[in-house]
Amino acid sequence: MRARLLSSLLTLVAASAGLVATSSVAHADTPDTNDAPAAGEPREIGVGMYLVATEDVTLRDAALSKGARIHVTRVGHQKGRVTTVDVELADGHVLKRVAVDTIRKAFIVADESKE
Repeated sequence: MRARLLSSLLTLVAASAGLVATSSVAHADTPDTNDAPAAGEPREIGVGMYLVATEDVTLRDAALSKGARIHVTRVGHQKGRVTTVDVELADGHVLKRVAVDTIRKAFIVADESKE
């Protein structure tokens, strides 16, 4: 009797563990909507992105006019946050460690569908 009770209990535990594992795998496959930026919220700047100037801006010695495109070649992190970016200008010149706040104020991410 005791062996049958123990066997039933072990079967119940094994079945519930399988259920938990299945639900966590299914949860891992569902996309997290919190990672996507909300409407009007800026996207995170990453390597390979093209940015377009929304106004005339000066980055160090380079004067860029509205509509100028730059290419992000490197992203610098500090304490898990993007703090600086290296950008390549249209003429191939690379500006290193430009503050990301400056970039966010004067540039938007280029719409890939219009390229």
